[in-house]
Amino acid sequence: MPSAKTDFIERIRCLDASIETDAVQNRALTEREHNSIARMLRNGLAVVSFASLEDYIKKRSSEAMEEVSRCTIAFAELPEKLQRAATYEVLSALNYQLSLLDKDDRPAYIQDHALKISSTATPNYELSSHTFAHSQANISNTIIGDILKSFNVEDPWRQMSQISSNLGLTATLSLAEIFKSASLRRHKAAHVAGADTPPTDIKQFVKEAFAIAISFDALLSKAIHKLLENDDDFVRNGVKLNANDIEFRTIKFVDNKWKEYRGSSVRAFRTSNDFDLISREARRRANLSKELLVEFDETGLVRGWECQY
Repeated sequence: MPSAKTDFIERIRCLDASIETDAVQNRALTEREHNSIARMLRNGLAVVSFASLEDYIKKRSSEAMEEVSRCTIAFAELPEKLQRAATYEVLSALNYQLSLLDKDDRPAYIQDHALKISSTATPNYELSSHTFAHSQANISNTIIGDILKSFNVEDPWRQMSQISSNLGLTATLSLAEIFKSASLRRHKAAHVAGADTPPTDIKQFVKEAFAIAISFDALLSKAIHKLLENDDDFVRNGVKLNANDIEFRTIKFVDNKWKEYRGSSVRAFRTSNDFDLISREARRRANLSKELLVEFDETGLVRGWECQY
């Protein structure tokens, strides 16, 4: 099964290509039928694009529960908010998910997740994949913040915004406000018959969606790595994660060459005409230094990322 990240990258890059097609662009005012169709298609893209981001948050959170379940530390040493989420707070998610299932599938579903909740009282615990982001149909900015708070991330949206700014994906805008605006745009496109989503809004959301997904993953993956390593300060001394803990490298196409940059430096660390070569070497260096690696394509669009912790 493709990872949450693989699916997300494919969908958002497809969105970027879709908004460039003639079918979603307005023509002269006299071409009313085409423009009406284009408007409907753009509204559909606004709904699907935001749904893709929501789906990523849900699936990445489920993957995180599998990763945490491989920790060697006791359940009682996990962050307190994570403990609460994985025990009694998950019940609201299970109740909601039950309502979506056929009656015949409900007993097996609840038995499986009840066993996982019960396992938290044992040394070999397995956390429910529905611990986070599965208690309702849509995801709010509060839910995303609460997920990261459960992993000892301090002021999550501010840290995400800082990481996004460091990577050059967004300026100084708050990712929380960007997420709220995208959510409202989705709601309007889905429920207001006369809504007209500008193509520029969808084009901008491509970069914003990547910014949210990458910064969320960077912090979540870093926290999980600290749990897997049984980091004493993080596990027992209450040390919080912030954007400064995320060191990174980027690969960009500049002046007709592929260039690797470390951190916010404007000077290239490596230069090559061969993307595969520079990517392979950058991944090795990022892995050794436990860094986030973000790769951009020739147009400046994100092509992928790796949290090499």
